[in-house]
Amino acid sequence: MNLFQITQEFLALASLIEEAGGEATDAVLEELAISRENFEHKAQGYTRLILKWESEIEAASAEIKRIQALKKTKENSVARLKDTLLQALQVFGQEDKTGVKRYETALCKLSTRRSVAVEVTDETALPDACFVVKREVSKTNIKKMIEEGIFLDGAALKENVSLQIK
Repeated sequence: MNLFQITQEFLALASLIEEAGGEATDAVLEELAISRENFEHKAQGYTRLILKWESEIEAASAEIKRIQALKKTKENSVARLKDTLLQALQVFGQEDKTGVKRYETALCKLSTRRSVAVEVTDETALPDACFVVKREVSKTNIKKMIEEGIFLDGAALKENVSLQIK
């Protein structure tokens, strides 16, 4: 029997007791005891599985962080190698009539390329037109307003119930 079936059986037995005016027969009490034993067994199984998966999630998170650090290290190494290669190309490359430096090996062809990038040196000196304002919902402010009695169309407080395992 799964946990849902055990719960349904327990609720049906509780309903029988309620219909009998709170009186429970020996047979109903025995069924309730069996249902509670089944629930305890299933609850322990579920709890073990939850705790196992939570530990696997933690291990996966740690592995993700390790791989992200490795990725960042490799990205930094690639950037340094590219900078070094660019400096060498500017020294050893042959410049064509457009000002592009080129160098060719058996494995690859290297060349420089010009581009334009914006560099911000002082944000405080820029006019408002240079900024993008991000619109974001503040759940903290919404909760405070509703608790103060202000009606907000499109938001409501919702009480949640969650499981705590110790």
